[in-house]
Formats: sequence, C-alpha cells, structure tokens
Amino acid sequence: MKYLWVFLTACLVGIIYYNSSLPLKQSSEISGWFAALTHLLAQHLDIHLAGDVEHHIRKLAHFCEFALLGFLLCHSFSALGVSNRTATGYILFLALFAAVLDEYIQSFSPGRASRVKDVLLDFSGVFCAWLEYRIWEWSARK
Repeated sequence: MKYLWVFLTACLVGIIYYNSSLPLKQSSEISGWFAALTHLLAQHLDIHLAGDVEHHIRKLAHFCEFALLGFLLCHSFSALGVSNRTATGYILFLALFAAVLDEYIQSFSPGRASRVKDVLLDFSGVFCAWLEYRIWEWSARK
C-alpha cells in the first residue's frame, strides 16, 4: 500500500509533463473549453467576469496540479516512513525541480514559453499543500 502513493505521484508528474508538452493551440482549446464553461456558470449565477478568464484558468490549473503534487509527495514520504524534517527537504526540492523542468519542457512546445513567475506559481502550489498537510498533521496529534 505504501508504494501506491509513489505510483500516484509518478502518474501525476507524467500528466503534468504531458500537458506541458502540448502545443499552444491544443492547450488553448482545453483551457478555452473550461473558460466557456466558467462563463456559462457565471451567467447562470448572474456574475460578471472581467479580464482574461482563460489566462486565469491556466494559472489556476498550474497551481492546482502542483498543489495535488505536493499532497501526493507528502503522503508518499509519510507512507515510506521518512521523518518530517527529511521529507520536507525532499518535498520542497523535488517540487522546485519539477516546476523548473515543467517550464523547461514548455519552452520546447510550439507557441509556449517558459517563465520564472510560472515556476514560482507552481512551487507555491506545492508549498501551500505541504503547509496544509503539516498543519493538519500537527492538529491531529493534539
């Protein structure tokens, strides 16, 4: 059972890197579909959306993908019996490495670019998930 978390983590990393390898046109079609759905939902709820909704959805998707990665990394290291202090170092290092590699892969995808602020956004997703996991773990011990 302990290797299930590692397997799920590896699968998510594969999905993240696959999505990064998609050309801009394909990636835009996916996020455009979600943007259209968001606009439809906003109209139904009588909410006015301003700005580039597709851009915000793209950024939110990056943050959420990496937050899920952080959650899976926390569970993986916990299941493997790694101490919290050691696991923290590995989790944050692997998160930063994954974010940098993600942007590197994007730099080879037609029409896409690699940005330092996207690395920071991705890393912040993992960091928030790690922090939430540690707070939850700490509160469960009390």
